[in-house]
Amino acid sequence: MGGRQDVSLRELLARLIDSARAFAQAEIALVRATAAAWAGAVKIGVALIAVALVLALAGAIVLLAAFGVALGQWLGLAGGLAVAAVIALLIAGLLLWLAARRFLALMK
Repeated sequence: MGGRQDVSLRELLARLIDSARAFAQAEIALVRATAAAWAGAVKIGVALIAVALVLALAGAIVLLAAFGVALGQWLGLAGGLAVAAVIALLIAGLLLWLAARRFLALMK
């Protein structure tokens, strides 16, 4: 039959299985590499968000204290700070209530 080799069906199936296995392993390696790269980027992003939240919280505390001191001109320092704290707690309660409503709506 000239230059043509006779290959058995068993050998062809073995090659096919080996090729499929190599392809699957390459795909798994690609997914792992992609996930590792994504996780590295996410770690940096999460750290930046955490720092931003801490700074935002510090800014909110200073702003709340300044608001309390400003109210203190009319209500006395303790009264102004107390009113500012009550307003902040009311806003926090409203935000928690809104969040709870959204979560309960998702549960239905």
